[in-house]
Amino acid sequence: MKNDSNNSITNVDEDVLAPLILDRADEITWDDSADVVVIGYGGAGVVTALQAKERNIDVLAIDRFDGGGATALSGGVYYGGGTRFQREAGFDDSAEEMLKYLWMEAKGVVAYETMRRFCLNNNRDLEWLEAHGVKFGGALTTEKTAYPADGKFLYYSGNERIERYARAAKPAPRGHRTIGTGFSGYAFYNALRESADKAGIRVLTHAPVSRLVATKNGAIVGVQVAALPDAARDKHIALFKKISPFVPFKGEKSEEAIRNARVLERICARPKLVRARNGVVLCTGGFAYNLRMLAKYRPLLAQNYTALMRLGSMGCDGSGIELGQSVGGAVALMDSAFVAKALAPPSALLYGIVVNARGQRFVNEDAYAGFLGDAIAAQPGGRAWLIMSGTALRKAIMGSMPGGNRQFARYGLPILLNLALGGTRRGRSPEALARKCGIDPAALKETIDVYGATAEKGAPDPLEKSADYVEPLGKGSYTAMDISIGNKFAFTALFTLGGLVVDENNGAVKRADGAPIEGLYAAGRAAVGLCSSGYISGMSIADCVFSGRRAGEAAARRGR
Repeated sequence: MKNDSNNSITNVDEDVLAPLILDRADEITWDDSADVVVIGYGGAGVVTALQAKERNIDVLAIDRFDGGGATALSGGVYYGGGTRFQREAGFDDSAEEMLKYLWMEAKGVVAYETMRRFCLNNNRDLEWLEAHGVKFGGALTTEKTAYPADGKFLYYSGNERIERYARAAKPAPRGHRTIGTGFSGYAFYNALRESADKAGIRVLTHAPVSRLVATKNGAIVGVQVAALPDAARDKHIALFKKISPFVPFKGEKSEEAIRNARVLERICARPKLVRARNGVVLCTGGFAYNLRMLAKYRPLLAQNYTALMRLGSMGCDGSGIELGQSVGGAVALMDSAFVAKALAPPSALLYGIVVNARGQRFVNEDAYAGFLGDAIAAQPGGRAWLIMSGTALRKAIMGSMPGGNRQFARYGLPILLNLALGGTRRGRSPEALARKCGIDPAALKETIDVYGATAEKGAPDPLEKSADYVEPLGKGSYTAMDISIGNKFAFTALFTLGGLVVDENNGAVKRADGAPIEGLYAAGRAAVGLCSSGYISGMSIADCVFSGRRAGEAAARRGR
């Protein structure tokens, strides 16, 4: 990327311009200014803004749309340990036990001391959220689920009860769902937004940031936005709303809306320069809705985008990451993603076995949905099938019906649609089933036989599947449900996890040589964070709070 030292508009990619380089910050006339400028006003952005505002400074938040981002569309789950809600449910959890568990999941993505600091401050962060109006509850569900039903607000949101993890760390339910109906991320975000409004945080909406402004010594001193006039905002909002991450089969229509929004911004927007006296904080989320970036880092997922449920909003376009790169910011783990496939509820599906195109098991079927989906994405062609006995199939169908599943639309209906329309195959023998699926017949028979023999002996499953779900598939008919990445009826969820490399002490964006970029910070999914290489439900929002407070505090203090 070239620096734009002539103040001309130079495209470095589709959406982000090369930085505007100044000799001095005061050599131009700025249209607006603030001590701290926050780019992206979703979960990480509003937390960053609130924390910076606590230092009694002027904070301006800028959002491409109206704010909320992926957080407002999420489940609103905060991963927490040692909380009063756990105690209300009868669990004596601690920061130390949570640290033991998370360090196994984190895979060294952050320093041990950083993860320890997160765990030690975790309950205080939750109480900080409560002080800003976010409401949690202690009503517990112990069933295996990717998301608890309405009325339940505490659950096991990761792999805490899998034997390998349970041996190392005392299991506890740490998924704290915000009180609300349905996916309650809206309740989480709205409470913080209301608190931010009361605190006097200024907000500039419908203003995508097109480039950073820096001095010749490399310090970031402001941003250039493309502000839409009031007359264009209704159309802008309408295009934004065309993307609903939980409505399937809309991949092509979503891309059309994305293109139209960019055209509207280029035709109608007017440039506006905003001075940041202390610093700029990038809180723009991931890049699930940027096919160009997705194709670069995860080509299989980009090729199958029409079959995926891309979680987040149109604002998850990678622009913040690319803004950081435009001034030399380093990135890491850009191929890391949350690729999720939930098999339960209904729990009857967990009695089956998941095999790849070679007819081999490769994953624990009752693992966390993100682990299962990522394991499938790593198989040749992203192909996988769930092999079930006739008994398990009947129980799964009954458990998916409206009367047998309290979350029919979320879990039951997708299972029934996949069984009916997703290419389900049946066979009277493993070999017959394998031939219908294009799997090696001998290999599938051996896999089923070995699995059955292990179950009959009562021996531990080699892939650590819970003994509660291990039983022979039997000798009757078999069914294969296609759960491949490319099957649009498999309803695989996706969001990205990699981003800008930051200083773990203050959130400052770092260059490839490790030096910080003066005046530039990042938080949330725009940055490499706690869950960038091992995501479990609740850790994205927890990291937004942890990294947002960290960056907001550092940016606020920089000018002092």
